Amino acid sequence: AMLMRLAVKSLLQRKLAVALIVLAMSLSLATLLLTRSLSSELRSSFSNSISGTDLIVAARSHPLQVLLYSVFRMGTPTQAMSAERWHEIGQRPQTAWTFPIVLGDSHQGYAVIGTNDDYFRHFRYGRQQALQLSSALPAINLQQPHFAAPLQVFIGATVARERGYQTGDHLHLSHGSHGHSFMQHKEVDFVVAGILQLTGTPVDRSLHVHLQTLEALHDLQQAERLAKAGWQDLPEADTISALFVGLTSRPLLFQLQNVLNQPHQEPLTAVIPGVALSEFWQLLGNAEQLLQALSLLMLITSLLGSVAMLQVTVAGRRQEIALLRIIGARPLYLFVLLETEVLLLTLLSWLLALSMAAATQWLAQPLLAEHYGLLIEPLLNLQDVWLYAALSLSLALLAGLLPALSAYRLSLTTQH
Repeated sequence: AMLMRLAVKSLLQRKLAVALIVLAMSLSLATLLLTRSLSSELRSSFSNSISGTDLIVAARSHPLQVLLYSVFRMGTPTQAMSAERWHEIGQRPQTAWTFPIVLGDSHQGYAVIGTNDDYFRHFRYGRQQALQLSSALPAINLQQPHFAAPLQVFIGATVARERGYQTGDHLHLSHGSHGHSFMQHKEVDFVVAGILQLTGTPVDRSLHVHLQTLEALHDLQQAERLAKAGWQDLPEADTISALFVGLTSRPLLFQLQNVLNQPHQEPLTAVIPGVALSEFWQLLGNAEQLLQALSLLMLITSLLGSVAMLQVTVAGRRQEIALLRIIGARPLYLFVLLETEVLLLTLLSWLLALSMAAATQWLAQPLLAEHYGLLIEPLLNLQDVWLYAALSLSLALLAGLLPALSAYRLSLTTQH
């Protein structure tokens, strides 16, 4: 207890220098904690973007590219898949359900998804959660969205919030993806039939229209008649961008994937979402490791700063050391005193770092949900905090050896 009180009083005599060192160490530790916590939360958020889908089938391409454009709306498909292959896959005995998506259109930078009612029946995200509506036209069930008319559009929560749309509003679509749309279909008014609940997935930043409506929209003659068209007047889709497939039995997964990946007159790529996601995170893992390495380097730098401060003060503490020697303090006691000061600096830095990191994540949680559609936990993920704490304390004690040894030697000289 006496040792701890002496260490605290000694540090309080150098308040400004101690405060700067604690702040520097806290920033590096908070960066380290946030990097680890947010990467874990973002990994979980990305993984929750799709669940329950066994295969995603598209025209021959790299599996990661298929995953990025079909699930995350990043990029566009270079080739289309024929509707014949879609129906053929859907008729296989091991197939429980399918739904198609068509990409290539947008609305003010948001992706437009062409699909059918099976999308709302079978698409799952998170822990097998189905898509539901927060508001809808009277004829539409909030728990089971469906296209009741050709010119209806279901929009994601982020689209509705950022553009101020409400159920019953009208909008136009553009041909072209995201910010590169080059032709607006002003001749056709779509009505907002429903607004989907917030999911924390790319669905929040998407608009959904019927597959056959999109097919007619791209034919100028048919587009002019769309306002009066019924379902029977709409053409069937010739091609799709990707097909989501659910199987009757999971053990059939690799078997069907191998069959679909076989050479064919229309080559396909069948992607297992979980496997492709793992590959995606392996690519991002290098960036995560780089951020952690930079945070560790910042921590080492701040530790060296604390060592430098203590080393400089050792020479000016001759009277203090001499007084301690007079009252019976041994050289080893002074050695431990300096190490205790380093330990206190590190502990203070950890307390401040935890507070900073927790506050930052808590403040970032609603912002990420609103602006990027990413749902993360507001509480800091402390999965590896004990490992980092042990590492930083060990480094601190190691770095404190130099000023502690200097104090030890000085105490020996004052003894004589």
